[in-house]
This record gives sequence, C-alpha cells and structure tokens, in this order.
Amino acid sequence: MKFQVFICAIAFLLGGCFSLSRVVAPNGNEHIHASNFGWYLFHCIPLATGNTTPNSIMPFVLFRNDVTMDKIQSRAFAGVESSNKEPSNISYLCHDEIFFEIPGTNIPIPLPYIFTYREIQLSGELK
Repeated sequence: MKFQVFICAIAFLLGGCFSLSRVVAPNGNEHIHASNFGWYLFHCIPLATGNTTPNSIMPFVLFRNDVTMDKIQSRAFAGVESSNKEPSNISYLCHDEIFFEIPGTNIPIPLPYIFTYREIQLSGELK
C-alpha cells in the first residue's frame, strides 16, 4: 500500500500539465495561449502528460500522449466557431529536452534519452 501511495505522489508531482488562457485586449481582439508538457521514456513512450480532456478531474494522464499539435489546437480553438471569430497570427513552439544532463551544460549523464521532457505551446489571436 505504501508503494502505491508513493507512486501516485511521484506521478502527481512529475506529471504533465495543460494550461489554457484567453484574454480580451482593449481593441476587442482575444489573445489565446495554450501549453502542454509531459515526460517520456526513450523519447517516444509517454509516461505522464498534461490532460487535454475538457472538464477532467486529473491535471495529468499516465501513458497517453496528449502533447501533440492537434490535441492542443483543437482544445484551444474549441468553441471558436460559435463565437464568429477567426484565428490569426498563430505561432507554435515545440521544445524537447534531455532529462538527465549536467546542470549548466548540454552534456548528458551516462543515460541519454532515457527520460525526456516535451512541451508544445500555441499562441494567437481571435479576431
């Protein structure tokens, strides 16, 4: 029982996170920013990623890849059709990082690419 509680605590602390924010500018345009990140094994097997499911209880999911462009874009622009606004000036940022590395350098500790970090951000305007 203690081991299961320990695993759940580690998963909660190291789990991914999805965030979505919308801000209306004084000119009436709406700025949108969506971000999701997660941890991967061997750079391809998802361990814990942010949960992109709407109205979810858990902020992360285990062993499901939610750090993808299509999932973030569909969640960010959900409901845009009903508001009669058009997305514009859309930009993406994709970031992958080796988990085990010597701090301050890009030199991996003997186990490169065992655990990796992946993040995708989307930013744009709704006019």
